[in-house]
Amino acid sequence: MRELRRDPITNDIVVLAKNRSKRPMDRVKYQTDKEIKEEYKEDCPFCRGNEKHTENPTFEIKDKDGWLVRSVYNKYPIVDSLSDEIYGEHEVIIDTNRHNGSFYNMSEKEFLYLLKMYQHRYEYMAKNEKIKYISIFKNFLRRAGASLLHPHSQIISLSIVPPEIENEISISEKYYNKYKKSLYEAIIADEIKYKNRIIHNHRDYLVIVPEITKYGGEIRVLFKSNKRFEELKERELEELAKIFKNLFKKIYDVQGYNPFNICIHTHPVNNSESKDSHFHTHIHIIPRRYSFGGFELGTDVYVSSINSDKLAKKLRFD
Repeated sequence: MRELRRDPITNDIVVLAKNRSKRPMDRVKYQTDKEIKEEYKEDCPFCRGNEKHTENPTFEIKDKDGWLVRSVYNKYPIVDSLSDEIYGEHEVIIDTNRHNGSFYNMSEKEFLYLLKMYQHRYEYMAKNEKIKYISIFKNFLRRAGASLLHPHSQIISLSIVPPEIENEISISEKYYNKYKKSLYEAIIADEIKYKNRIIHNHRDYLVIVPEITKYGGEIRVLFKSNKRFEELKERELEELAKIFKNLFKKIYDVQGYNPFNICIHTHPVNNSESKDSHFHTHIHIIPRRYSFGGFELGTDVYVSSINSDKLAKKLRFD
């Protein structure tokens, strides 16, 4: 039996068709990309020691041996300061000096340094009053859109609020106006009551496998308060680093060394008229196991064959 549902956060239309997981292609084991073994590569512009191949750093976090996390201007930016139609800055954040580093093997301390870098660059970009939104995202491996294999993230400031964010904020506002309560708090309460889709439940964050999402096997990290990303304190960043460390270890154990995208959806900036008081920062972790087919591309209706309860059970950690 098929069910037609809507993602409560995005309003995407999703057909739940779990029996489609029995198709021959879905019984094939997860395709695993070849893991990188070298800690340093002479021809990699992002490796420590090869700094001459990149732009000057916009910021670095260092120890006695040199930089640990480094941000530089993107040589091929999506946006720049020259256009009148869309204005912004585009930086690459080198997650770690290790060429073979990845979210699958980074330490808790490495994740903490990276999150601090995200926050530092976010705060810096938000000082420009022309900027209305700051996008933090990561493409891991070629199939997820990475142009270089050395682990890196990206941050882009924009003079517009992207439609996806406007949509999520509008949905949360309409929900509040109708029910007089927060959409995100309602989702969190429902998931905690149901229990089976929870990967990890912490005081500040809830990690779930949502049942209704256009991305099969997506994981979401929901912030329990409507605190803005730039307002996170050291303790909250430390806990988020711990979650990332444990979560990606479990993903690696269950699914292998596979490509993914991460998108951190944050509040707009420099906009006193924004109706985002009921919006909560959240993180989309999107596996790139499948591509959309003609049906999805032609109709904007998505099909999910993932059993979110079973996947959450496999990925669960304390």
